[in-house]
Amino acid sequence: MLRQFRLTLGYLSILPSPRGYPNESELGKMAGYFPLLGLTLGLILALVWLILGALSLSGSFNAIIVVIALAILTRGFHLDGLADTADALLSHRSVEEKLAILKDCHLGTFGVAAIVLDLLLKISLITEMMTLTSALVGLILAPVWGRLAASVVAVKGTYARSSGGLAHYVVDGAGSAEFRLAALSGLIISLLAGLTGLITAFGVLALGFFLAYIWRKALGGVTGDLLGATVEIGEIAALLIYVLLNAKP
Repeated sequence: MLRQFRLTLGYLSILPSPRGYPNESELGKMAGYFPLLGLTLGLILALVWLILGALSLSGSFNAIIVVIALAILTRGFHLDGLADTADALLSHRSVEEKLAILKDCHLGTFGVAAIVLDLLLKISLITEMMTLTSALVGLILAPVWGRLAASVVAVKGTYARSSGGLAHYVVDGAGSAEFRLAALSGLIISLLAGLTGLITAFGVLALGFFLAYIWRKALGGVTGDLLGATVEIGEIAALLIYVLLNAKP
């Protein structure tokens, strides 16, 4: 179990992992460990925020640094997935052509716009969240919630292509055991924020089911890029829900 968690860390972040590359079975189990990966990232972000706070820097500047840190920690995988997803879904092409756009390494106008809007929304929401008394907990949990949504999409989706990259094994190998592990760990971790955390977790679970349906209708299934887009959308949705739930009347 520890090896599987460390493999997930190494595969989806810059954090060190055990020697050797995950095999097909290990890739198929990764969806169950997404929330735990999110917790690890969230704790690092909290440490970054505390260090910046000790330097008495402005809240908006700190939020920018935190968002940059998260992008670095994840090698920008999810931002790249969001950009490719935007280029594909907004292209008004056939499903086959949209899947080809997802594989294209070039970035289009919609992709650039998606990344810019994503970063602006995150910076704005984190800046707003840091005025709350439970701000640090929210910062820790945001990566957990985004990856909880991705776990749902991986489990409920099927791979959109007949064959493909390593995401093929992550999606088609994920089943009920991975869903139970992801949901249970995600909900338990969310208890750090009490009832508000649980409500937010259930919100992103519902979002995951919704996105799994959208990806299936639009592209016939899920790809690695769509999992990355789900993480980004899930993090933004979770931050928004958390800020709204904690906002003073």
